[in-house]
Amino acid sequence: MKGVSDTRQITKAMETVSIAKMRKAMQVFKSNAEFFSKIRETMRDIAYHTGNIDNEYFKNRKSGRALFVVIASDKGLCGSYNHNVLEVAKQEYEKFDKEKTTIFTVGHIATTFFEKLGKVPDVEYMHISTKSMQRDAQKVVENILALYDLSLIDEVYTVYTVIDSHGVTKPDVLQLLPLQQEKIIDKNQKITAAQEDYFRELEYDPSPESVLSILVKQYLQGVVYGAMVQSNAAEHSCRRSAMSNATNNAQDILDKLNLEYNRERQATVTNEILEIITASNIVTKN
Repeated sequence: MKGVSDTRQITKAMETVSIAKMRKAMQVFKSNAEFFSKIRETMRDIAYHTGNIDNEYFKNRKSGRALFVVIASDKGLCGSYNHNVLEVAKQEYEKFDKEKTTIFTVGHIATTFFEKLGKVPDVEYMHISTKSMQRDAQKVVENILALYDLSLIDEVYTVYTVIDSHGVTKPDVLQLLPLQQEKIIDKNQKITAAQEDYFRELEYDPSPESVLSILVKQYLQGVVYGAMVQSNAAEHSCRRSAMSNATNNAQDILDKLNLEYNRERQATVTNEILEIITASNIVTKN
């Protein structure tokens, strides 16, 4: 009973910590979303201003050389969080030629998962904290673009966990490169006369293409950073749920042990009373 009670206190404390960390991560994600939205809006403006986008990051390549950025956690005790996202990553990974596929892992558990599959990750990012997450996202994108510019990879995907406003988590696969023009530019959006005048007044130095190339890097950093933050929030959400269930289970076990303990104690007391009464009757008869 003492052991179960101590465990219940630990899981309850971990649940409280996970709630605080999840809320902090979602606040960071919302702040990043504003910055990300502004970059996306500027890229859309350039596309409308220049017509067709003639940029290397928007061109499809068909060679089957893919890179996956798989985001999991460094620790367990978070329910099915790691299992779900890594199973999706495995399914996506097996669609490509393993010899041509590059793997970037974020989190120790993702690294060990691919090692067990016989694929040692090409780049590992472990023990990433909320404070260093933005710098790490920048490093990830720099490595991706270096390989992409050298034509060593042709497709880039990230496998991460999405968390919605209701706290529901689910694995997701997002294509990073080549950029999908329809995801950035809404062709059904109508351009007003005021916007047309605005586009005619715009000037990009040294050129729209050069500005777009710079924005692509910032756009990808925003996407990867957002995926990391969301995965971090999802991890804490799953850990909160797991610790809540563990706390409830510990309470159920404790209730059963208390009931069993009380029965045993009552039986012991009853036996002692019977022994006293029996001994008293024997003395009285004598």
